[in-house]
Amino acid sequence: MFEISTHFQVNSLLPVITSNYNVLHFDEHPILFSGTNKYNNKIIGSLAYEDYDEDYFRYFIIIIDDKQYYNFFNRKISYLDLIKENQDLFVVDKDINGHILTTFYVTLDIVPADFLPLENSFIPEQKALNNSLNFAFSLKGKLADFHKALVSDVNSINQRIFSYLQESIESLRSLNLEPVIYSQPSAIGSYRLNFDIEFKTQGQAQTQMFQVDYNKVSEFINLYLDYVANILPNEEDAFLSHMPETSKNFQILETALIDVYESGNISPTKTVTERLINNINESANKLSDVTEYLKLSESFNIVEIGKFKEDKSFIGIGLIDEHYKSLVINKLLSELDISEGRDITSDSEPLSYRILVYSLNTETGSGWARLYYHDEEFVRVRLKIEKGEKELSNSVFTKSLNGEIVVDIAGIAIKENGIYKRLTCYL
Repeated sequence: MFEISTHFQVNSLLPVITSNYNVLHFDEHPILFSGTNKYNNKIIGSLAYEDYDEDYFRYFIIIIDDKQYYNFFNRKISYLDLIKENQDLFVVDKDINGHILTTFYVTLDIVPADFLPLENSFIPEQKALNNSLNFAFSLKGKLADFHKALVSDVNSINQRIFSYLQESIESLRSLNLEPVIYSQPSAIGSYRLNFDIEFKTQGQAQTQMFQVDYNKVSEFINLYLDYVANILPNEEDAFLSHMPETSKNFQILETALIDVYESGNISPTKTVTERLINNINESANKLSDVTEYLKLSESFNIVEIGKFKEDKSFIGIGLIDEHYKSLVINKLLSELDISEGRDITSDSEPLSYRILVYSLNTETGSGWARLYYHDEEFVRVRLKIEKGEKELSNSVFTKSLNGEIVVDIAGIAIKENGIYKRLTCYL
């Protein structure tokens, strides 16, 4: 135990957690925890010392900003570095019933090094809070910090977030699950947009619901949304175009999706990987649309993504701002690069190709397909079907898509540096 001069004693509500309490690590007692105070400041706290004889506990408490919180939550910064960034902290002594005995506000040099966390004191791996599908998008900055917002701004961002969530559950539609996204009212004085995602089997009442395991579905959606918002920006450039299967995080997400299929004794589609890639690409574009609107909004410039625990307290899980698009744009599926130094070649006339279509917009004729260039070896290419006035329904392309079968077609392929990139076909 170390002594602290009464000179540092304060009477303050700043280090007192009043809401959103969340235990991050537990061992007989909460060792590491987070929450917010009455002023809505984010707090990280830890147990520093326990006096068994006197039955009191000493805690370190630091108040941090949103960016620091999410860097810590996503294991980008250690607890020690978080403390060092703040340079000072609250030391709070409590009795065995949790009542505050004394509060000190000290600089870091007052605390003996033996009581500080270790260099590698990262937050323990956090599982999804409870796999619920109750999400919240809290609007921050500008007018929102004063509990105001233009109605047009709120309506616009609300619709964009809805579109993002809707896109993010597309990969589950082949499981005969019908998604319903509900909007929930926010708390008074809060610009927090709340959404619940529920699923039911098509044509059945929700009480009869799942052939697949609901917990597996929820786990996948939580992993998926976390991946798009927080992990994708840190993947390698051209990531989705060049073998995303090499990414550990992508593999975890793909495995979670396959687990959903297998929980209902359903064989995953042959193109489950490609469908997931496309889904991520479209979700990231939708989320980019959300963040690009932040540049135009007069009401807010940051969106905090969170979830609700069973006690209805809010726990943040991510922070996005107007820079999201610039962080992911080079990770997404790319168009042909006809810039200097690129070798672009094209067939002079339609040739025979074997393809398996896994994504197709029957209105525009645009989509994606596997192009088999040697036995079972394939590349993923953009597909463009010039259909004129004809309908794509019941065509060889929709047959390939719906039956997941390889078909023979004629088309003009474009290569970039010797690699197939695009295939144009005619109906």
